[in-house]
Order: sequence, then structure tokens, then C-alpha cells
Amino acid sequence: MDSKSITLPNSGKSSTTDDSKSEMQMVLAKMMEEKHTYTYKKLVVPMSMRSIYWKFFGFPATDDGDILTKVKIVCILCKTQIAYNRNTSNLRMHLQNKHAQELSELESTNPPRRQVLSQETKERRAQKKLLKTGLTSAQHIYTTNADGTVQIDGDIQFVTDPNISLSNIEDDITIGQPLRVMIKSGSNIGNNSQNVAFLMPEDNSISQSCIDGKTVSDAIAEFIIIDLQLPEVVEGRGFQRLVATLRSPCEIPSKNKLEEEIIPKIYDTFRESVATTLSCITSDVGLTIEEWRSNSDERFVTVSMYYQNSGEPVLECKVLSTIHAPSDWEECQWGNAIDCLLLDWDLKIERITAVVVATSRTELLAALSSRGLTLVPCLLHTLQVCAQACFESPEVAVILAKCRAAIGAIISHPAASAALSMQEQLLELEENTMLMDYPPVWTSTYNMLEQMVLRRNIVTSILESMEGVDQEVVDLTHDQWKVVEDLVNVLEPFKVTIMTLSEEKMPLISLLKPLLWQLVSSHLKIKEIDSEKAKAFKESLSDMLCDKYADYNVTLLLQIATTLDPRFKQLPYATEEDKNSVATDIKEMLTKLIQEESGDSTSIKVEEEPPNKKSRVSGMELLLGGLCSMKSGMPAEEKADLELVQYHSESTAPLDYCPLQWWAKISAKCPNLGKLACKYNCVPACCAPPSRIPAEVQVLYDTRRAALPSHLVDKLLFLHGNHTV
Repeated sequence: MDSKSITLPNSGKSSTTDDSKSEMQMVLAKMMEEKHTYTYKKLVVPMSMRSIYWKFFGFPATDDGDILTKVKIVCILCKTQIAYNRNTSNLRMHLQNKHAQELSELESTNPPRRQVLSQETKERRAQKKLLKTGLTSAQHIYTTNADGTVQIDGDIQFVTDPNISLSNIEDDITIGQPLRVMIKSGSNIGNNSQNVAFLMPEDNSISQSCIDGKTVSDAIAEFIIIDLQLPEVVEGRGFQRLVATLRSPCEIPSKNKLEEEIIPKIYDTFRESVATTLSCITSDVGLTIEEWRSNSDERFVTVSMYYQNSGEPVLECKVLSTIHAPSDWEECQWGNAIDCLLLDWDLKIERITAVVVATSRTELLAALSSRGLTLVPCLLHTLQVCAQACFESPEVAVILAKCRAAIGAIISHPAASAALSMQEQLLELEENTMLMDYPPVWTSTYNMLEQMVLRRNIVTSILESMEGVDQEVVDLTHDQWKVVEDLVNVLEPFKVTIMTLSEEKMPLISLLKPLLWQLVSSHLKIKEIDSEKAKAFKESLSDMLCDKYADYNVTLLLQIATTLDPRFKQLPYATEEDKNSVATDIKEMLTKLIQEESGDSTSIKVEEEPPNKKSRVSGMELLLGGLCSMKSGMPAEEKADLELVQYHSESTAPLDYCPLQWWAKISAKCPNLGKLACKYNCVPACCAPPSRIPAEVQVLYDTRRAALPSHLVDKLLFLHGNHTV
């Protein structure tokens, strides 16, 4: 396929023919000198975004109020940049964590709308008129004058707007060298389809003419690994046209070559690198075991390892292996698989502090326990099981089916969908957020119910006016709406817990005790104003949570980890008996550690003294020698007491402070206690990393992982999880 090459001099003037210029008007992409660094003069919020939390945020914009990028938003209070994910949950969480006072004042001034919305006809008409007037006269609901820059990751920004003309080039391109624009011939330029071009420096070291097949193959393989795509994507006509548009003619590797040659070769290289890295680890480690199902209903478990490099206050993670786990496996088969895995990665049982498990397979749990491993239930998995139990109760299951049917009926009906959008604008609700759920991720079901409750009157009104809809299938009774409201209110603390975990750099098991205590003792505590259904939900959830973490060894492990977390070291929620028990255990472990480190040098010296050696003894030695020999080396128990006193005398760390960094700073004062803390700081609170916790990310990851072919599951998940190696 031929390509046309058009050079743009520094001035931005086109040196092409009028025909070429006409073609250029269909496509344009720019890459500025600073690539994806945007310098903004204002922070603006479009009129369609009417949530109260937008008052403290904005999109970076020019002096004229033109938005530069919608990838990130900026907090006007502290200039923190936050990824925009099309809802306001992370906006409120940021305010709650960083600007609690402003959030409190905002919500007291603008209380949340009642779930049952009733407005006067005049007021509604006036609001509608005001909205229309605002849309025509003002571009933004909020505008803040603020200077700054926003950095967006990536190398090239692609633009697919066919309406951009060459007249903007002088304004848009401020690069100090010519740019080359590649346009594929035969790409239907001139019809209504959008076409893609890209700009790159003409003298780029990787010029268009010298890109070979190997580079393209590697890039495609990396795309498949990082985005967990199926190798057969390369055989799709759309993908091939995309590559042909972006690159000069090149060879795209076949599906078989990717599966049999390229991906295995990358896997072997990465595996060797990971094995070398892990062989140097001398500290204790934590393991996670996550069970999941493929689209073909086969079961797999993915095993990952967490550890801390010496002297580095960061918890590292490596995916080790993904094992096919037939549903009929017994304990002995699981035992063999675990032993092989430990041998394969040279992991000693005594070095594993605990295993975080996201599975209910009793045979697997028994095999792990029989090897002396402490098993900590994954918090995400536990919350999923608890919420799922509520959703699967017969009464709620019927309601969920009606909710999905109602959403399906509205989104597939153009007039109803348009009416919903208009009503959302009138009531200042976030648009396009009432979506059908993905049941394996409970937070997506919660979000669906939450958005349904906010739109109760709108949904009811729209469904009643739609023809050809079976009302029995979609219409919720008053009692059913009440159940939905109760369920949303009861599960809200669970959602807040999930969001808290996602905001941690790496959530550790030291968080579990405080979070569980807060949930059970406060949020799930039955109140007089609760309905009978809400009371039943709370009681059931509280019992399940307590039962999951009832094992004595798990309780002790979590209490020790929490005590050694500088954010929670005072254990405000524990009984005096618990505090004393944990303090005794910590002191015993610390004393033993100090003895091992010193090698009991004091007692060894005494034993090595020859009994028959006759040496001249001075008067001072005769009188005070025994006393000095007793005190020459401080006993391990006294050292332990001193370090514990020092630790408790240090000020409590802020809740948003990383405990690993705190220990790195304090290690000189409490060297042995710091080593003991490392033993517990290598175990995460859940199997998924924080980046995978938000509902939309979790759904995307789960669906892509479930679609992977069984013969590539281990290799692709290993490479995807460790691709930063």
C-alpha cells in the first residue's frame, strides 16, 4: 500500500498541492515538543457536569476556556491531578481525604437530593428554561483562573476529527523542526468516515523508512501483553487497517507466530529475569492465591509474591504462576501443585509470613494449612462473597432482574434514552451512569442500584409512558424500591472500604483489623430507625465478616501487624486483654530476633574462658569483675523493652502515610523492631493491586482475563503482571 508524504516546514505553512491540502483537512494529529505536557491558564467545568463536587475541580483549559485534555482533572485547592473516570466518586474521596473541612461545608450548603424527588411544575419549567439559557450563553458552570501544567503519559497524541483544517497548524504546532504527516492512499479520504494521521519529527531516529518487521512485531506483542488482548486480534481486518494507517507497509506477525514463537520467547526472558531478582531476596515474603473462571467455565488460580527489597520502602509484587485448577481436584493434588510451585521458585515455607486467599476451595485451603501456612482471607473476595449473598437472596434476585430489564428497555429505546438524558440534566445528575451491572463484580451491581434509586421517579415515569413494554417485567413495587434503598444504604460502607483500598499505594494486612472493626462495630450496627429488611441485611453481613476472620492464628497475625503499623499502633479498638496478649507475643519474637542477631555472645564468651587458666587478678577485677561481666552486654529482653518503648514514644503516623516509609526513617532507633515489622509489612490486604480495585477497571480486567486461551493463560498473565521488569 502506497503512502503520501507531506512535509511541513517550521513556519507551519503547507508546501503541498491544493489537492493534498484538501486531503489533509480530513485528518490531523499533532505531537508538540513537550508531547503530552499541557500548560493551562484556567480550570473549567462544562455545563453538563452538575455534581456539587465539581466546585473544587476543573479540566485544564486555555485563556479562552478551551479544554486542553479530559484525561485528567485538577483540584483547585491543592493542584493535585486526578484521572477522570466519568464519575464523581474519586472527586469526593479526594475531598474527604485531603480537604475534609471544605467537603463538610460544601455538603452542608448543598445537601444531597432526597431520593424521592417532588418539584413544583413552575420550578421545573423555570429550571429547564434556566438550563437552556445557560447552555447558550455560558460555556462552563465553573471557571477558575489558575496556571499550571498537566503531564499525560504517552508518545503521540492521535486526533481523529475530520473537521480540523490546516488553518490551525500555525497556532497548534510550535515545534522547532519539520514534521512529516503520513496519509495512506486508498483510505477512503473524501467520504464521511474519520481517518487517522500522525505527526512525527522528520529526522526522528526511528524514521518511517527504517522501521523493520521485528520492531512492529515486538510492539504488537507488547500491546497484546499490556492490554491482555487475544493474539488473533492480528488477523482482524480492522487491526490490520489500523497498523497500515499508522505505519509504512510492514509485516504483521501471524497469530501462530505470536503464540508459538514471539510470546514464549519474551516469557522465557522475563521469567529468567524474575527468577534472578527473587533469588536475591532474603527477607520474609507474602503470597496471594486468587481463583477465577474462564469463559469456558474452567477454573484457574494465579499465585503472586510480595516482598520488600533491602533498604527500599516499597512493596514489590511479582506474578509467579497461573495453574489450571479442575473442580474435582482433591487435597493431595493441590498439595503436589503447591510443592512444585514452591520448589520451582525456591521458596521456603518458613519465609512465607502468610498467604492471602481469594478462593472458597476447601481442598486448596486444607493443602495450604497442612503445610503450616497462615491463611488470611482476601478482603476484596470477602466483601464480594458477602454482597453476593445479599444479591442472591430470592427477594433481591427478582428485584435485580427487574432493574436490568428496566435499564435495557430504556437504553434500547431512542426516545426513552433521550428523555432520561434530559431529566438527568434538569435534576443535575451525572449523565450516562445508570448502566447494567457485571454480576461477578459486586460494586458494579451496587452502582447500578445506587443510580436507579437516584432516578426512581424518572425511571418510573419513562417506563409508564413507553409502549410495548411488559410492566410486570420492569415495574418495581413500592416495597421493592424500599428493599433497594435499604440495600444501597447498608452496603455503602463496603463501597467506601473498597475506595479506601484503591487509594492506598499498597493496602497491607495491618489495615484489616481497623477496617473490619469499624464495619462491624459502627456501620453494621443495628439502629432503631432501621427497617426489618435493613436489620436482616446488617446482621447477616456482620456475621459473615466475623466468621471469615475468626481463626485464632489469623486474628493474632492481624493484631500483631496492626500494632506494628505506626498509624494504628495504639490499637484503640482492642480490649486490654488483646493488647496485653499481642504485646507479649511481639516482645517474645523481638527478644528471639535480637538473640539470633547477637548470637548470644555474652554467654558464649563466658563458656570459652578456660577453667584452668591462672592469671593475675587485680583488686578492681576481684571486687567488681562479676558485676561488670553481668552488665557488659545488655540482655536481649532489655533491648527489646527499650525498642518497644522507643516505638511507642514516636508520634502516630498520619493515616495517609506509608508505613514502609515510616519504618525506613525510624530504623536507626528501632533496628530490630523494624526487621520484625518487615515480616508483616510484606502481606497485602487483598490479592488485586490497588490499580485493579475500581469497579470499571476490575470488570475490564476480569472479562479480558476470562477470554484468554488456556494454553496462553500462564504466559500472558505472567508477562502482564511483570511487564515493568
